[in-house]
Amino acid sequence: MKQKQTLFNYVYQNLKEQILSGRLQHGEKLPSMSRLCEFYHVGIRTVKDVLLRLKEEGYIQTEERKAAVVIYRQAGTDAAVRFVLERKTSILAVHQTIAVLVPPILSFCAQHYSKKDLDSMFRRHMNTKKQSPEEKGRICVNCIYEMMDHSENLLLRDLFASLEIYARMPFFQNYEHFVELVLKYNEFHSIEWVLEAFAANEPAEIVSRFRLLFQSVVPAVGQFMEELSEQCVNIPEDPVYGYRWAADCGRGHYYMQITRDLIDKIGTGRYKEGTFLPPEAQLASQYGVCVATMRNALSMLNELGFGQTMNAKGTRVILQNDDSAAQCLRNKAFQRDTLVYLSGLQLMAIAIKPAAVMAFDRMKEEGTQYIQDRLGDPEFILLDGLVRCVVRNLELDPLKMILKETGNLLHWGYYFSFFNEGMSGTDLLTLKSLKAYEKLKHGSAEEFGEHMSLCFCHILDFVRDHMVKFGLSKAARLISPKESLEEG
Repeated sequence: MKQKQTLFNYVYQNLKEQILSGRLQHGEKLPSMSRLCEFYHVGIRTVKDVLLRLKEEGYIQTEERKAAVVIYRQAGTDAAVRFVLERKTSILAVHQTIAVLVPPILSFCAQHYSKKDLDSMFRRHMNTKKQSPEEKGRICVNCIYEMMDHSENLLLRDLFASLEIYARMPFFQNYEHFVELVLKYNEFHSIEWVLEAFAANEPAEIVSRFRLLFQSVVPAVGQFMEELSEQCVNIPEDPVYGYRWAADCGRGHYYMQITRDLIDKIGTGRYKEGTFLPPEAQLASQYGVCVATMRNALSMLNELGFGQTMNAKGTRVILQNDDSAAQCLRNKAFQRDTLVYLSGLQLMAIAIKPAAVMAFDRMKEEGTQYIQDRLGDPEFILLDGLVRCVVRNLELDPLKMILKETGNLLHWGYYFSFFNEGMSGTDLLTLKSLKAYEKLKHGSAEEFGEHMSLCFCHILDFVRDHMVKFGLSKAARLISPKESLEEG
């Protein structure tokens, strides 16, 4: 586990990076405070403190009852070029990741619109013919953000923002030669043609056209950076500056991490029902926290229905029943935690397919043998083992990080805790995982990727339906991406 960043630091660093990267440019207005609260899922106090810090550091200007305005001007061209060249390989890998991952995400987001609403959105963004290439790009990006917001997923906007910021598109678009390179590799006709896929509301066409768009940008970025490298031979790459994304989005307290980890161990059978957890002091030592933090974690465990602390005896492990599940969902922090968990399942269901397809050839022999050797282990989770093999055999580092971070949100024990028999009671998931494994051994890359995705769709459907039954109505909005997966 890792120490969580505070909500303040998360919002501050994100907005600051958008300003420094040129995503938010000089003279541009920031969203309203209420909109920022909605974007980052934080309170008004946090947003006010962040804006005050940005103002004090000279990034923005604020006035009463007016939107904050960016007053920071980017450093000179030499500094911007150095910044890009120090991250050359990672920036190119991020553009490749965008081309792989964003099209199926957009295809999924389109499921949340009626054909009429999609057509309306398309027409709002359509008036690009007289715009500059830079402005057309911004219109396209704004359209992407709008669709991700509409999906109700709590991770998609933050993930795309991290990719877009690191990709440094404003830097490239400021060079006329870069635009010429994009046109040289252009196979997507025009931005208008790409956006028209939304009006048709055809998932496969959305994937196809956006993939052509992003794939045309990748070689242009690569060639442009190579030309810059030849002009600036004394700027070496620095591996320290690789792409990073934190899926936790600054959420929660550290004791909540411990609670999630304990639930994971309970659900997967490490701590069995009816037994007692180790003493508080021993657990505090294991997690590297003070006893007070450990007590907060155990208190939350009790509140969520996975433990019962008894004076002089310790905390006895119990499994959550319907009454305790409904009771814990009255806790707003746990409501949000559950929605993030479901968002992670949704994201994994989309991301694992292209990742599995890319890793298929490399993992076929090594992965098959690894799984075969572990199948007899009663504590082995087949789907988890398959995901680990996919990640290990991916060559695209940003996509590998996204899968790792998303996987960190998905505590297997939470799913298994719904079954009285624990892991042995999840026959349907086991069957679906075995199908994916069979496709790894004897099927195609596409078949393997689709069956991996359907495993996570199953978990999403199962947990979401339970949460709705227990009173978390918002969970119903997190639909399964089966349709877009089959089309894309």
